[in-house]
Amino acid sequence: MAIITKKSKKIIFPLLLALIFLSLVTFANAALTDQEEVKQGLDITAKNAQIIQGDAEEWDLATIVGTIINYLFGVIAIVFLTFILIGGYLWMSATGNEEGIKKAKAFILNSIFGLMVIFLAYTLVWLILNALKASTLSS
Repeated sequence: MAIITKKSKKIIFPLLLALIFLSLVTFANAALTDQEEVKQGLDITAKNAQIIQGDAEEWDLATIVGTIINYLFGVIAIVFLTFILIGGYLWMSATGNEEGIKKAKAFILNSIFGLMVIFLAYTLVWLILNALKASTLSS
């Protein structure tokens, strides 16, 4: 049975980290070489999904606003996940303290309610804009 000593840990750990780092650099370099092909594929996919029309350089106001909203939803998702993780940490660190558990539950519930408000607001704006678009196109 092989026993790993402190001395061998001091040698193996840096070598393992170096191996992981070098493999990540290699994968990143491989990803950067095919960037133009990936961009062309993404442009074709975006045209097929009707995210953009025509050239990728043609951006109208609706496309710009839609892109900004999509990025904001990504940021909101990250913030929501962070709040849920903080609430979970508060719950775990409460160690049976009822006040701490109550605070953590409230934190998690407020995060979920906040996310629901954001999505309901987005849905409301989407419905209003579609109604306005339909009424202006029909007349």
